[in-house]
Amino acid sequence: MFARDPAHAIELIDKAFQEADVDTLVSLYDDAAVLISTELAPGREIRGKQELRDFYARVLQPGAFSVAQIKTHVVEADGIALFTSRWSLSREGAPTKSFIATVVFRQQPDGGWKDLIDSSPAVLGH
Repeated sequence: MFARDPAHAIELIDKAFQEADVDTLVSLYDDAAVLISTELAPGREIRGKQELRDFYARVLQPGAFSVAQIKTHVVEADGIALFTSRWSLSREGAPTKSFIATVVFRQQPDGGWKDLIDSSPAVLGH
């Protein structure tokens, strides 16, 4: 999957996450990626594509989650982009939660963008 810019990468990541499409989701991460998810894996850093694949294969099920970007901002410099957002996560039988995400993207040699560091640790009150 080719993400033409960081905002497009987030769209593709969100879609793959909601569809529980683990292969596409993992393909949107850099080989050296780190994921910090206090909601789904408290206290863990998930590193590299194999750990990402194992993690997402365990937690994702089609239709189990819905994500929505509420407000986003991107700053880009020299092939690195900092993406910050307020987003929501909904799952069946649980109240919707709002988070702040900080994601670092790295531009790849082919011009596409991949997720290098993905962190959404701050739960916001409603």
